[in-house]
Amino acid sequence: MAALVALAVLVSLGRAAPANAQDAEVVDVPPVVITGFGILGGFPSGEFGDNVKNPGIGISGYVGYMIPRTPAVIGLDLGYLIYGHERRTEQFSLTIPDVLVGVVTENNIFSMNAFLRLQTNPAPLRFYVEGVVGFHYLFTSTTIEDLPRFSGEDIASSTNLDDFAFTKGVGGGVLIEVWNGAEDRTPQNRSLRSVSLELRMRYHDGSEADYLKRGDIVRRAGTAELNITKSTTDLITAHFGVAIDF
Repeated sequence: MAALVALAVLVSLGRAAPANAQDAEVVDVPPVVITGFGILGGFPSGEFGDNVKNPGIGISGYVGYMIPRTPAVIGLDLGYLIYGHERRTEQFSLTIPDVLVGVVTENNIFSMNAFLRLQTNPAPLRFYVEGVVGFHYLFTSTTIEDLPRFSGEDIASSTNLDDFAFTKGVGGGVLIEVWNGAEDRTPQNRSLRSVSLELRMRYHDGSEADYLKRGDIVRRAGTAELNITKSTTDLITAHFGVAIDF
């Protein structure tokens, strides 16, 4: 009788094991949205690089939709670069020489790009390649600031010159996963899936545009002369930041 009872218990445990294993299995709910932000570096190339010798620095961010059951991601990104900066102290006016203000002139690029990315499957290390199309808005602005520098407010500002350049290009990057929360996700609870460090390089083939370089505003006898440069606006960008999958 004892042997029969033991055999029955073993049979019942054997039948229950697959169900328990199935219950314990974690369903990997793939991410749908990826977003990222970070530091952006810009390196003028071609004719643009011949005219602008110094690199630019700024910020960038993007959001993308990960097409289900494919390696494709489509999205939109924004970037802002400063590639020239001048600061000087001036009298507020000829009639108010005893008040000093700060005058800041910056050469800037605002970019907007649509991208199509092909990337490897989710893993601690993911690589991707992408194509991009968009525009660069190049503008130079001058701002009068109240002094002292760190507590002052803007008094007035003006855009000295601006122009648009249409761009297209290619890029590639790598995502290095530093945190994974896939075990907490369900089809009903699409919480944060992973956080990764991201490094990306892109080449932008830019059309011709008018722009100013650092020192291209010449001030003489109360007037400002602009030494405008016109050329193609090719640009290499490097992005380093954080990417988040949802």
